[in-house]
Amino acid sequence: MVGCVEGILGMRPNADGLVVAPAVPSDWNSYTVEKTFRGKKLNMTFNNPNHAESGVSSIVLNGEKLDGNFIPADKLKEENEVTVTLG
Repeated sequence: MVGCVEGILGMRPNADGLVVAPAVPSDWNSYTVEKTFRGKKLNMTFNNPNHAESGVSSIVLNGEKLDGNFIPADKLKEENEVTVTLG
């Protein structure tokens, strides 16, 4: 399971948070993932409107747009809504 989450779905933990770098088939329009990260629940929706195979054009964490493809651990609440747009 770790290979799927860290490889294909591209969620790689580091000391400061979670790097999001998916590599999925281009025909995936969207998918959802529920993940527990450092005791915090992440309800993640990945949207792929341009049918990209990799790359992140935006991440929104609990209504706040983040820079790049990184989710800082110190911004996480007990339960989190994350929307990732590929591209």
